[in-house]
Amino acid sequence: MNKFGSVILAAGAALVFALPVYPQYAEITLAGESGAQTAARPRVQAGVLTASAKPVVIQPSIPSPAALSESEWDFLSSRGEEKDKDLLELLLPQVSDWIAVSPAGKHSADAQLLKAALQLKLGDYKSGIMSLIRHFYEYPQADSSAAAKQLFTETVDKKAGKEIRPVLSELAAAHETGETSVRLAMMLQKVCSRAGEFLYEPVQAEYRDFFRRFPDRPGNDMLRLALADLHRGNRDYLPAKIAYEKMIQLHPASPLLPVAKSSLGKVLADNLKEYGKAIEVYRDITVSFPGNDQAWVAYTRLPALAERTRQYELSVRIYEQIIELYPDRSEAYDSYNSEARVLRKKLGKSADAVEVLIRLADRYKDRKEKALKALLLAAEIYRKDLKDAAGEVKMYDRIAGDYPSDAQAPKALYAAAQIYFKQKDTEKAGLYYRKLLTGYPENPLSAKAQKKLAAIITGKN
Repeated sequence: MNKFGSVILAAGAALVFALPVYPQYAEITLAGESGAQTAARPRVQAGVLTASAKPVVIQPSIPSPAALSESEWDFLSSRGEEKDKDLLELLLPQVSDWIAVSPAGKHSADAQLLKAALQLKLGDYKSGIMSLIRHFYEYPQADSSAAAKQLFTETVDKKAGKEIRPVLSELAAAHETGETSVRLAMMLQKVCSRAGEFLYEPVQAEYRDFFRRFPDRPGNDMLRLALADLHRGNRDYLPAKIAYEKMIQLHPASPLLPVAKSSLGKVLADNLKEYGKAIEVYRDITVSFPGNDQAWVAYTRLPALAERTRQYELSVRIYEQIIELYPDRSEAYDSYNSEARVLRKKLGKSADAVEVLIRLADRYKDRKEKALKALLLAAEIYRKDLKDAAGEVKMYDRIAGDYPSDAQAPKALYAAAQIYFKQKDTEKAGLYYRKLLTGYPENPLSAKAQKKLAAIITGKN
């Protein structure tokens, strides 16, 4: 064997002895080999040929979840005093994630304090204040409470305005009892109602965390409604719309549903100008919650929205429903007038408008001013729109007959007489002139009536 052959043999031997162990490939049947031949072929293990080699199994060392959490906390807390803002920005979401996974662990209160401290170091003082308030409510008995209170006081004194300081201090001094979800729910309600504008952004994050942590807690419908109201109060109308819709979707049996739908309708109509959708919401309220206070609110909003979208027939139907369902409300009177207006001006149904006005006069017969106004308008429609002199005279007859002591009575008699006088119906004209002279001799119109009557008698009309 020459020199090069020896080198090749040596390299091959080294390769064999360096092979790793792959137990799953210990037996490989080559083409042409029988099963017996395969069984007879020796196994390879760590470069050693053996007749019955066994695989070497290295068991992995996996820490328990508790040990892993502890180790991660050691890592995070050891870097809390760093000065590099880039590093702190990387650290903050990791601390938040750790708290989300272990909200009730032995280091959770300290982690919440660390989160607040990081937020303050990064200049987000509102989020830092919110995180400290969260600390007070979730961990009221924690060893870190004193440090949290000190940090809170220092931050509020430096960063909060004079008006909001006492409010924040009151929130921090609260001593809520009960289980954690109860305490945190109370925190959300108080912050939302007392400092919702100041802590608007960070309290939204607290809401999201709460709903993720306690998704099916009783009372979440109230919290979701409060969140939606918070958005609306801060003129953040699209999030308000989504929040109302989500509350309605997730809590279909909530007693707060009428209020939520009514508020949604208001946002759609007044802020987002989605009039068609607002009409759908309000109509649903009237059908789903008849007699409810919010049904009444819906009825008061629907006619104007229908008119705005040129759904005039719908507005007429709504006015009729208001008249029928709420006859004793002042809005019923307004509905009569509005319905007559829409019928006359928008739909060109003047005769129907007159019928509505006559019903109004019947309903408010003992309310003289209201009835007289309706009868006079009906007379105008008969005269201008319908060209119906007989109908116009009927309105004047009713005015003079129902309200003889009112100043409109002699005017009505004179107007009726004038209609017939112009029609050359001297008999009927003379009848009305005589009624005016007899009933109201001192009225200035009586002098005119006397002249007209004299002309009729002398045949000079």
